[in-house]
Amino acid sequence: MVSCKTRNHVPAVIVFGDSSVDSGNNNKIATLLKSNFKPYGRDFEGGRPTGRFCNGRIPPDFIAEAFGVKKNIPAYLDPAYTIDDFVTGVCFASAGTGYDNATSDVLVKCDTTVEGDRVLQRVSRKIESSCW
Repeated sequence: MVSCKTRNHVPAVIVFGDSSVDSGNNNKIATLLKSNFKPYGRDFEGGRPTGRFCNGRIPPDFIAEAFGVKKNIPAYLDPAYTIDDFVTGVCFASAGTGYDNATSDVLVKCDTTVEGDRVLQRVSRKIESSCW
């Protein structure tokens, strides 16, 4: 693992994207695109599927760890986490989203943009208050 020597300069990792970086948001929304079952997650801690579309960790997890922020980036829809957990990083990504709105119109039956904006604003305020 390559580590970054400027750990204190990156207070949080905020992730937006599709299935390549979704850490489990699709577990909690109405969509056909799910990865919360085996064989997904077989190389993740405890061998459990988390909603990540891979067998273990995803790129944002490795990036956050390299910067010394945290080992895994949680999905913002995961009820196991609170706003305090999101101060150092959160994932808003959702499989099935992308540049073409037609993709999400067919595969994702939920608009998370408004709620995502609210959470991002709360996280931003929390980060700003902890940095100053």
